Amino acid sequence: MKLLSVNLARAIWICSFFEFNPRGKNLFPAILLLVDLYKFKSFPTPKETLDLSKGIKFDDGEFKNSDGDVVNISFVAYSDGLVVDTRSSTKDSEAFLIEALVRLNEEFNLPRYEQIIRRRTYVSQLYVTTDQSLELLNPRLREISKYLSDDLSHAFEVGGIQFWSDQKEKNAPPSFTIEGVLNVPFSEKRYFSSAPLQTDKHLELLDKFENILLGG
Repeated sequence: MKLLSVNLARAIWICSFFEFNPRGKNLFPAILLLVDLYKFKSFPTPKETLDLSKGIKFDDGEFKNSDGDVVNISFVAYSDGLVVDTRSSTKDSEAFLIEALVRLNEEFNLPRYEQIIRRRTYVSQLYVTTDQSLELLNPRLREISKYLSDDLSHAFEVGGIQFWSDQKEKNAPPSFTIEGVLNVPFSEKRYFSSAPLQTDKHLELLDKFENILLGG
């Protein structure tokens, strides 16, 4: 699969926000430090930091990744976790969290994040292209496409496929999907894919999927 663009690279760290501040320190100076370090254009007021129900939101910041590239970043702290979004990779999203939390630990003597984080999850959304048709999963699917096309006088193809986890399980991850981009002709072979994976693993999975379409 050829990557066209990253739509979302989200890292989610499940934790209790209050464990970062066990003695209830005034953390607004920490917010000002984050704004200074990462140039967030939108950030919470002192009053907003007292209400975690809607999240403490930082938008439109800048983060220099390990390659030296400056990427746009958004960050939200909730009572039960931290969420970071980039459009580069989940690796960058996590690197921001690590760098920012280590810096806050050093400046304000807060607990180390390794002691607090209980689970890490990811959301990766990518636009990709491939010369292969989804109908190659099973050539007999063309019979359904042809039936619909003939009866309705409109071209039909397999539009997408989804892999779901058991939704009865606790903390069930979201589905892995690959589907044609809306309002784009079949001939362009452009697809949108979402997965509960790190960006690199998502791309690896899509390559595996393409290999299956090729009969590998």
